[in-house]
Amino acid sequence: MKIEEIKHPELKDHINMIYMHGENNNQKAIEKTEESIKEYISDKEFIISVEDNEPVKIPYGNDGNYLVPIFTDELEYINGMQYFSLNVMDENKEYIIEKLDYFKKLKEDPNFLGYLVNIARVSYIINITLI
Repeated sequence: MKIEEIKHPELKDHINMIYMHGENNNQKAIEKTEESIKEYISDKEFIISVEDNEPVKIPYGNDGNYLVPIFTDELEYINGMQYFSLNVMDENKEYIIEKLDYFKKLKEDPNFLGYLVNIARVSYIINITLI
C-alpha cells in the first residue's frame, strides 16, 4: 500500500464525535464512540513514523511516559514531520504503513500511553485499552 492510499475520514469523524459528546457531558455516547473506534482500528493500517525500525516515541510528562504518533493520511504525515522538524525531532525518521498492533510489545510497557493521532494538531490519543 502507498502512503497516498491511506485515508481515514471515518476515524476523523469518530474523533470529532468524541469531542462533541465531551462538550455535552455525554459519557455513554463517548463510550459507544470509543467502541466504534476500537472496532475501526482493529483491521486498518496507519502511517507510523519509525527510526531504526522502532516506533518514534514522544515524551509525555516527566515520568518516562510516552506516546507514539500515527497519521491518518499523507497530509497529516507531512504536517507532522514539519512539526518534528520545528522541534528538532526529525532526524533519520521514516514511515511505515502498519496496523496499530504491529508493535505488540509496546502494550507491555507501563510507560506506553497509546497512539497520538496527528501530532501537529494533537487531535486525539488512542489509549491502549482501545488497541
